[in-house]
Amino acid sequence: MPEETEKRTYDTEGGAAVSAVLLGLLNEYPGLKEGEKVLFAGVPPDGGLGFYPGPGAMYVENVRDILGGIRQKCRYPFDVVYRAAPRSDAQRLRIKEFLDTMGAWLEGQPVTIDGIPYQMSGWPSLGSGERAVQSISITAPAHLDNAYQDKVEDWTFAAELIYKNEVEVNNPWLI
Repeated sequence: MPEETEKRTYDTEGGAAVSAVLLGLLNEYPGLKEGEKVLFAGVPPDGGLGFYPGPGAMYVENVRDILGGIRQKCRYPFDVVYRAAPRSDAQRLRIKEFLDTMGAWLEGQPVTIDGIPYQMSGWPSLGSGERAVQSISITAPAHLDNAYQDKVEDWTFAAELIYKNEVEVNNPWLI
């Protein structure tokens, strides 16, 4: 009997795990200033950093084998927003550079911040079970996303995290 593909679209449990882990990872970014935090799905009107999940962890692949095990590959899109009121092109360039460097660091690339080299040694665990990050990649580099009348601007980059999950299913019908 050939492998059959499951029809489910979202991994809600995995999405919740990824949200929590990704927020923690973003708050470990070595380019953050003392006391600066990335917030989940919100940025104060006067400025700050926020992480916004996309529609959820979507299955790219969800296959059940003939023994009942399930192999999944999921895509978790997200955006990071930097809200500020820059007064010059130089400040805008620094914001863009900050976000581009954060994105490169998330991808696992070596980066230099204030003359000090940094590189993640690996992605964090996604908690219990067999979920594991396979990659994080930037899908749209840092750019101006919104400019408000009060001169506040939202700069953002889009990214996606790909993870795998393997589920062993105990099937009492198999001997």
